[in-house]
Amino acid sequence: MKASELITRKGPVVIKVGSPVMEAIRLMADNNVGLVVIVDSPENRRVLGVISERDVVRALAKGIDVNKATVEQVGTMGNIVSVKYYDYITTVARLMNERQVRHVVIVDDDNRVMGVISIRDLLKEKEVIDALARLRPYPPVRE
Repeated sequence: MKASELITRKGPVVIKVGSPVMEAIRLMADNNVGLVVIVDSPENRRVLGVISERDVVRALAKGIDVNKATVEQVGTMGNIVSVKYYDYITTVARLMNERQVRHVVIVDDDNRVMGVISIRDLLKEKEVIDALARLRPYPPVRE
């Protein structure tokens, strides 16, 4: 199964770089998602970073005023976990495990966001669970 087959929303929830964190929080609440993709513009949708619920909680714990901060000040910029739309779901699951994240951004060949797959999306799919169960341990187990 390809990553693109798990995209369940019509379009990803995105926010333009430079936007207020409170706007991202509203988008998360209104769309019932835990992550918003930070893009260069809503038209181009080139991925620059992400902002998650965890990012907001960490910012609050550090005393950052989320009423004044921008998404790039609070979110994760640059080194985000992403896969191409044609990559297999096993790659998505492996990256989630290796990088200890709950979301993977799905992009096209021009780094434009197509969607986001959450750990919840993986767990809902019987085919995904079956495919993961058939995998050899990574790394291989020594006996």
